[in-house]
Formats: sequence, structure tokens, C-alpha cells
Amino acid sequence: MSQTLTTKLRQLPRPCLTHMELKAMLHGSADSRYGKIKRLLAQKKLLHIRRGLYALPEPMPHPFELAQYIYGPSYISLESALNYHGLIPEAVHSITSASSKRNNSFQTPLGTFSYQRLPNKQLFTQVTLIQENRAQFFMATPWKAICDYIYCYKKDWNSLEPLVQSLRIDPEKLPLLKNEDIHTLNEYYCHTRISLFLSSLHKELTRSIAS
Repeated sequence: MSQTLTTKLRQLPRPCLTHMELKAMLHGSADSRYGKIKRLLAQKKLLHIRRGLYALPEPMPHPFELAQYIYGPSYISLESALNYHGLIPEAVHSITSASSKRNNSFQTPLGTFSYQRLPNKQLFTQVTLIQENRAQFFMATPWKAICDYIYCYKKDWNSLEPLVQSLRIDPEKLPLLKNEDIHTLNEYYCHTRISLFLSSLHKELTRSIAS
């Protein structure tokens, strides 16, 4: 890869680029550009992430930031978010996200990226923008990640016990479940399963504090 092309790629404001953007950086005929792309891929100087999307192997892109470009709009949630917040002990072997699009999954040179569909209205409710070094990505708050898990995987949970037994969450690590959080999450999902879970859990946590 030429030094000029390397410099251009590393100066991109995001960790990946589209096929059209890559072609615009290469000179020559269409066949010549196609050949150059094939050589870069064969030499592992360029990674093919998904159809029409590429990334540099060095510096390695942050998988959470890359997830948003593979399939969006989306944000990190479910198991990946719970692990990020230190709520579940097990390592997560795929990057899990929530999206307003249909469920999907992508096998890439940087791992598996999976997406679960959520209601499109105000998708980024209870989601925060995280900045780590040069990477930026959207991350579900702990309670949003838990509710996403219940909603997407259709869990009929109405107490703290399933969080401990199924997800192995340490109750002491859970953040405070505020009334405004319950109101905001109920408004977003508008689903009986979520309303029952939040109401039951809030009562259980309140009794636990009182005792």
C-alpha cells in the first residue's frame, strides 16, 4: 500500500470506509482499481468487513465503534453492554447491538456482530455517547440494556431472581432504579412484559432497601 494511501486512510474520521470512498482514493481504470483492492485484501493490508465496507487492520478499529457502521442506526446493548458495565462476569464472544432494523448478524475478520430489532420511535432513549481514546460509540445504560434483553429475547421476568440466575448479575452492582427511569422506559417500549418487570422489580428493590 502506498504511503499516500495509507496516510489518507488513517486520516479518516471513522474506523472504516465504503467501497466508493476507497475507489475514489485509487487511481487508474476500473479494472486497475479492482485489482489494487484485491491485492490489498490478499496482503491483509485492508479488511473486508461486509459488502461495500472496509477497514484498516492497523490501527485496529474499536469493535463497538465499528458496529454502528456495519448496521445502523444501532447502539451497543444486550450482553455486550451488560459486560461493559461490569454486570455480567462472562466474556461476550460477539458484539451485540440493538437496532431499528430487522434482526441481523455479520461474520467479519474482527468477529461476529449481531443486531436485535427494537421499536424505531426514539431508539436512542436511555443511550449515552461514550468516548474512549479516538473511538466514539453509543452505549445502552444498564437498565436499558436489561430491558432490551427482556424485550428482544421475550423473557417473562418479574423479579430480581432471573437476573441473578440467568445472567449472573450481582444485585449489588445494579444502579439505582429511579422512578423517572421506569417512566421513560415504559414510555419507550409500551409493552406489558417490560411494564411488569419494572414494576415488580421496583417494589422488590424498595422492600429490600426498607428492610
